[in-house]
Amino acid sequence: MSAFKFRLEKVLSVYQILEEQAKQEWALQEKLAHEERLKLEVLNIQKEEVRAFGYAQGDLALRQAMYGYLAVLEQRISRQTSVIEQQEALAAQAKETWIKARQETQKVSTLRENKYEEFLKEELRKEQKILDDMRAHLQE
Repeated sequence: MSAFKFRLEKVLSVYQILEEQAKQEWALQEKLAHEERLKLEVLNIQKEEVRAFGYAQGDLALRQAMYGYLAVLEQRISRQTSVIEQQEALAAQAKETWIKARQETQKVSTLRENKYEEFLKEELRKEQKILDDMRAHLQE
C-alpha cells in the first residue's frame, strides 16, 4: 500500500495557522472587552458608594461636592460605555474573521478527507484485483 499524499497539505497548514491566529485575536479582543466591562462595574459601584455616603451626610457643602463628583462619574461612565461598545465591535469583527478562517480551513480539510477516502477505495480496489489475479492463477 502506497502512502497517501495530499497535494494541498501546505495550503491546509497555512489555513490552520491563519485560523489559530484569528482565534487568538478574537480571544484577545474578548478579553479586552471583558476588562472594559469590569472597569464600568467599578465605576458604577463607586457611584453608588458616593451616592450612599453623600445622602448620609447632613452637611449641604458635602452634598454639593457629592453632586459635582457624581456628575464627573457620570461622564466617566458614559465614556466607558462608549469604549465598551467600540471594544465589543472589535471583538465581533475578530470573531467574524475567525469564523471565516475556520470555514476556509474546514473546506480544505473536507477536501483532504474526501481525497483520502478516494485513495483508500483505490487501494482496496488494487488489493482486490491482486487477490482476484492470484485466485485466477491458482485455478489454472
